[in-house]
Amino acid sequence: MINKVIRETMDLLIDEKGFFLEEFHSIEEELNFYLYTPIKNGFLAVIFSTLGKEDENLLAFMNHARLNGIPAYILNIVFTGGHPVPLKEKLPNYSEVYVDEEGKFFGHDDVSRSVLSRKVAVKQKMTLRSMAVTFTLMILNIVIYTFTAIKSGGLDIDIFVLIRYGAKVNELIQAGAYYRLFTSAFLHADFMHVLFNMYALFALGRIVEEFMGKWKMLGIYCFSAVTGGMLSYLYTPNVAVGASGAIFGLLGAILVITLFGKKKSMKSMFSRIMIVLAINLFSGFTSSNIDNFGHIGGLLGGIVITALILLLSRRPKENG
Repeated sequence: MINKVIRETMDLLIDEKGFFLEEFHSIEEELNFYLYTPIKNGFLAVIFSTLGKEDENLLAFMNHARLNGIPAYILNIVFTGGHPVPLKEKLPNYSEVYVDEEGKFFGHDDVSRSVLSRKVAVKQKMTLRSMAVTFTLMILNIVIYTFTAIKSGGLDIDIFVLIRYGAKVNELIQAGAYYRLFTSAFLHADFMHVLFNMYALFALGRIVEEFMGKWKMLGIYCFSAVTGGMLSYLYTPNVAVGASGAIFGLLGAILVITLFGKKKSMKSMFSRIMIVLAINLFSGFTSSNIDNFGHIGGLLGGIVITALILLLSRRPKENG
């Protein structure tokens, strides 16, 4: 039941309302993520907790927000398991809403009601055909992760398996294995790594694919994967894997589209994209085990190739 409610809430907030997914050190191992969107004075963040642990989980998230300089209004979705909810004092910049054992929400306030309500006029969902490249890339990444998980005998991928199948290893690239600048973008270190990257690919890839077309989106993704690998190679000595560089390239593509694209509906996304970009780069520089140079390389690659595509598409054709 909990997984179903979380999945439906993610579908609502990510697909229909443009929220983004991020990880934090929750006290509950299976609920170590949150959804967020920019608001006037910071961010609206949605976390998930179980009854009896909601206060500790709130403190854990507040500590995450403080360390990362994120001013946030927090909505805590609390799973009660059928137990009665104790009376609590209202906290500033904080709301709780509860989910009973049947998956039904109760205890709404104005904030939770607004966040979790579905739009009256829901946009027509994109078809599988309109997201063909995005879905194909997602499936490819998941299949490769599954293959390496089998080889590793668990969800955490053995580093030697990653190296064998194409991780970015500077010494091997120096020896001529240049393909690793690209293949490393299709490998992931563990389940959470591939989960978060595939959510990001789904959220960003479909936007780029809709506005740029299938083949241009694929070109942007692949080019950004390589530029991310190149900057990581130049400035990071560690073994590296993950689709993050390519995904940052999609973020860069959206940034260019919002500034120079012909679609007026994209213009309003510029401030949101800039805020999300700033948060992710700041998080990368202040967190360990994150290949931020790979992110920056992918971002720059996405910006450059998208700007070039838009520029070439606007050049007048010569008369024959």
